[in-house]
Amino acid sequence: MKNTRMLTEGALLLAVFTVLLILSVYVPMATLATQFFLIMPFLLYSSKYPLKNAIVLVVGAIFMAMVAGTVLAAPMAIMYGSTGTIMGYCIRTGKSKMVTYAASSFVFLGNIVLFYVIAAQLFGMNFLDELVRIFSSSVDQYVNMMRTLGQTPDPNMVKQLQDMIGMMKTLAPSLLLGGAFLSVILFMVINFPIIKRFGVDVPKFPPFRMVNFPRSILWYYLITLIVSLFIKPEEGTFLHMAIINAAYILQVLLLIQGLAFIFYYGYVKNWPKAIPIIATVMTLLLPLFFSLVRLLGIIDLGFDLRQRLAKK
Repeated sequence: MKNTRMLTEGALLLAVFTVLLILSVYVPMATLATQFFLIMPFLLYSSKYPLKNAIVLVVGAIFMAMVAGTVLAAPMAIMYGSTGTIMGYCIRTGKSKMVTYAASSFVFLGNIVLFYVIAAQLFGMNFLDELVRIFSSSVDQYVNMMRTLGQTPDPNMVKQLQDMIGMMKTLAPSLLLGGAFLSVILFMVINFPIIKRFGVDVPKFPPFRMVNFPRSILWYYLITLIVSLFIKPEEGTFLHMAIINAAYILQVLLLIQGLAFIFYYGYVKNWPKAIPIIATVMTLLLPLFFSLVRLLGIIDLGFDLRQRLAKK
């Protein structure tokens, strides 16, 4: 009876995935919505049934993708299937939400990197170079349009746009990392309430105000700053990319630490919930607030401000 139920649910969820995949591949406008639900059939199945059965479902999804989709369909089945399976496995084995999030994010990131390398090596498709080319072409079109209208483009603005494109290529590893972790957060936020309605006991994140990174991040940040001050590697070299990406990632972590302290302080002082939210929006929009909140994160880690508040 149990095996029959597993087979029935597996076939039903495989059909759901196939429909979502077809919509994603053949209806471009639908992709914006369906991409967040492609993970759900694997997540639901692997959170209820053993891992070996979930792997069979992924294999079936890959086969259906090859039959019903294009050359991009099979990689999508592998990417969403493996990520959903590891996420569901963590839920079924009672892992915390942070462990579930970290494991799923690294699996999703590993898929992105793997398919990027395969596309570059076997098919000569470098998506990053293509993206840079598109942005560069847009800048050239803007300059030509301004000249056609009899106006001289602002050289400083053009230079800033070109520098931004170059920085985007340098920060590609950080952007991939951030994109993977952000995508998995959205997967969890959207799909966890759905599978909860099917009787799955999903774990919960602790409140954002409780986010507190290890103090060692400060040392990594200090080392990165010292290296960047005394070592000036050439642009495009591996060392240059490593330093820039390390600094960028650490700055983002310190920013999150600072925002978490603001939410914690607001909770302790019984502020209206709108105040920390407004502070977050201003931090993301205004460079000055970005720097101040990052400094607050450094002070919170270095001097344990939350512990001092708790004592008071």
